[in-house]
Order: sequence, then C-alpha cells, then structure tokens
Amino acid sequence: MIVYTYYGDPWKLKSGDVIRIYTICKTLRTLTDRIIVYNLNHLINKPSITRYENILYYSVPRKFYNIMAKLTNWRNMEELNPLMKLTHYIDEFIATIKSFNILKQYRIAYIFGSMTLFSFFSRVLGVRCKFIYDPLSNYAQTLYIRSRKSLKEFLRYGLYLALYKLQLKVSDLIIYPSRIDLENAKRMFDVKKALVVENPLPIHYHSEEYIMLRAERNDFSRPYFILLAGGKGPANEEAIKLTISVFNNLPQHRFKLFITGPWTDMSRYVKNSSIKLLGVVPNSELKKLLAISDYGLSPVFSHAAGTFLKVLAYIAAGLDIIVSTPSLLGIDLFMIRKRKVFLVRNINEYAETIQKIINNWPDEKTPERLRLHNVYTSDPSIIIREQLRNVLQSIVK
Repeated sequence: MIVYTYYGDPWKLKSGDVIRIYTICKTLRTLTDRIIVYNLNHLINKPSITRYENILYYSVPRKFYNIMAKLTNWRNMEELNPLMKLTHYIDEFIATIKSFNILKQYRIAYIFGSMTLFSFFSRVLGVRCKFIYDPLSNYAQTLYIRSRKSLKEFLRYGLYLALYKLQLKVSDLIIYPSRIDLENAKRMFDVKKALVVENPLPIHYHSEEYIMLRAERNDFSRPYFILLAGGKGPANEEAIKLTISVFNNLPQHRFKLFITGPWTDMSRYVKNSSIKLLGVVPNSELKKLLAISDYGLSPVFSHAAGTFLKVLAYIAAGLDIIVSTPSLLGIDLFMIRKRKVFLVRNINEYAETIQKIINNWPDEKTPERLRLHNVYTSDPSIIIREQLRNVLQSIVK
C-alpha cells in the first residue's frame, strides 16, 4: 500500500490531523505487507527519506509554494488564501507526475487531505490502483458555517465543493472520522461506498497511570479548568483572548486555569494569578494536566476545523466540557453520554456558565469531588485496527 498526504513529518504528532495520519499508517503497517508514506512538505527544500517504526516516509518539497510564499510573504495560517491553494494543486500535480511509476507498483493508495486532488490527478494520468480517500476532518461543515456569514466565504465554499466532488468521484472508498461526518457526506454529496474509521483519541491512560496522576492533585476546594489552545491561528487566538478576559474578572482563589500551546506571548493580557500559560507541554505533562482538571474548554464560535479533536482529548480524560456548537461537529453523541456538557452559543453564555460552576462549587472535599473521572483507559488503536481491517476487506472485494 502507498499512502499520500501533504502534512510534513506526521510521526512528530504536532496536530490532531497528523495524529490521525500517524495512527492509521502505523495500524495499516500491521495489516499490509509493505507501506510507504509519500508526503508533500513545504518545510523542506530537497527530498528526504525517513524510516520510523518500520514505515518509510518519503518527503518531497512543495517548490512552487515555497517560491510564491517568498515572493508574497505568506504566513502558514493563511489557510484559505486562494492563490496559496492554487500553488498546492500545482505542486500536487507535479508530485503526481513524479510518483507515477511508483504508484503503478501498488494495488492500493490511501489518500489523506481535505483539500487534495491527488486521486483525481492520478486517474487523469492513467493510474488504475484502488483509491481510499480520507478527508481527515469536518472541513466541509466548517466552510458551510463560514459561507453563511459573507458572499466571499460562500464563493470559497462553492469552489471547495466543486474540487472536493472531483476527489470523491474518482475514489473507490471514502473514509470519514465519525458517523456524523458520514451522514453529512451522504446528504451533501450522495456518497455511496463509505466507511467510518474513528479519530484516535489524542490521549489515553492505563488505569494505574491515571489514578497515580489524579492523586497528585490535593486541592479540591475549587474547580480546575483547562484550555488546549492548539497552534497559532485566528480561531485559537480568539478562544484564548476570550477565556483570559472571562477569568480575569473572577476571584483568583475560586478557580485554577491551565492554558497550553504556543501562546506565552498572551501573558500581557493576564491579570489574574490563577491563570497559567504553560506553553507547549510534553505528552507526559499533558496527561497530568488533564487528569487533575475538572472542565475542558472549547469556546470557538467562528469555525471548527480540527477544534473537535481538542474536545476528544477532554472526553478521553473524562472531563466535563464547556463547549460551543461548532466544536461538537464530528463528535458522536454516545462518546459524551457520561459527561456534563455545557453548550454555550455566545460569549455571554460562556462567561455565565463558568461563573455558575464556580459559584456552585462546594467548599469541602466531598466524596463527589474526590471521585475518579470515567476515562478511556483502553488503547483506542484496537478499535481502529478492526475498522481498517474492514476497509481493506471492502476495497479488495
């Protein structure tokens, strides 16, 4: 099997999308005789080969993108810049031509990417292998939300749908990360042959490990909140500024707030000593923070590309969540059936909900507050392995 994606260095697990790519590739390696991951990478200037956990990653540079980025001074977060997307498709077409002889050697190609046309280009060039297409996340729903706000966004959404349909049309099997995404795709695009391979939980514990980490908390007189802010981007920046402004106005002895991610420059907005900007933390520290917290925060009101992956981390750690509607897109409801979910529709409801939780928090260490969260302690890759086995059996048939 050959795998294609345009995310550089997926084994470094720097985002929710690459966690999905890495987990699926690692699992596929146990189900297939041979696998190579072929990826476009705008961070490199020449081709490179990396072997990681018995998977061969062949990275090629996005040369046209790099040239245009230097000429126009683009920033990586300008994800919907139309000219930037055009360079992406040009680079993909060039990559398809260069990989043509490699593609002919494989029976199955697994394609990742919400904005890719790799399968379409390959079909045009005459490649006849079976194509499995994984759009990764709820990007179509995200653009739909944006399209309702302005004509400009509507035009971008329409262009995306037209290109997305090309990819769907030439793919032999479509893979969605949740039942909700699958049902939306059936309504929006009339897809026929599609299956679900769940998003891997970004974090999971062994039972003993969780109990040990949870026991490190000795203060239950106030609620602990955590915001996984993610990478640099306008939606994450909005969530951080909003959260800091809400908690700045609360008594410091009544709560504790952890904010992770590359946002230490936001310290200039912090006026309350109970707000902790921790920066990017290692996975071991993240596990501890989630274990000792009570509530996960996801106040994203503009759009939700990838946002629900942060909510998955809260769910995996057994937290109750304070969440906006867009952040729940792509989350199967059965996953949150044992959680308290505070759904907030705007900034005012967000502030009011947090204030209410703090006001109703008991002062004494009651058994209710000392209970262990209902966490997912089993390895989520077991479920993904069985789902991928079904995928391979389906595509072979």
